[in-house]
Amino acid sequence: MTVLDAARAGANGCEHHAARLLASLAGGRVYPLPHGPGQAAIRVFTAADTTRPFCWLDGPRTEPSQLSHAENRNRNRR
Repeated sequence: MTVLDAARAGANGCEHHAARLLASLAGGRVYPLPHGPGQAAIRVFTAADTTRPFCWLDGPRTEPSQLSHAENRNRNRR
């Protein structure tokens, strides 16, 4: 997988790490590698929605930037 940030800087990695990286970026995009498995980009995009961003600091995760996109959507529905 290739994950690009909003400035189009990118990194290659496996689906697991690509999902974590995508979850940690604002405006990120994911692309499959030329010989990667089919539907991999869709799996990464879907997994990133429920994956929490990488936590750079220890402690409770209570800020919106520390929660997954799905958790933030659910929090705003209340």
